[in-house]
Amino acid sequence: MIAKDATRYVVRLSVARRGGWRAWGGVSGVFERALAAQESGTVIAPRVESESRRGRDYVRVALAMTVAAPDVAQALATAWWAFRRAAGDDAEGWDMASASADVRQAPPAG
Repeated sequence: MIAKDATRYVVRLSVARRGGWRAWGGVSGVFERALAAQESGTVIAPRVESESRRGRDYVRVALAMTVAAPDVAQALATAWWAFRRAAGDDAEGWDMASASADVRQAPPAG
């Protein structure tokens, strides 16, 4: 349930995946399903938006979702929580220190 004072934010997270294309290919389907399972009234349409090679041993994975939250900080925290839940026991496969985020207020529906 979305609170009446919640604003919708478009959140994009970008995180490097260790191991290159082959390693990412082996876990990408499981991760994408786990990310989609985070959808709720607060986390809307979470998905992998793009994948790009970053050197031999990294793939940068960009995620996008809409988050209903009272402010930007809570929107980012909620998106990060959804990512961490999707990563699950495979957190070591991600270079969390490389993460970046872009959070913007979603355009009004209509």
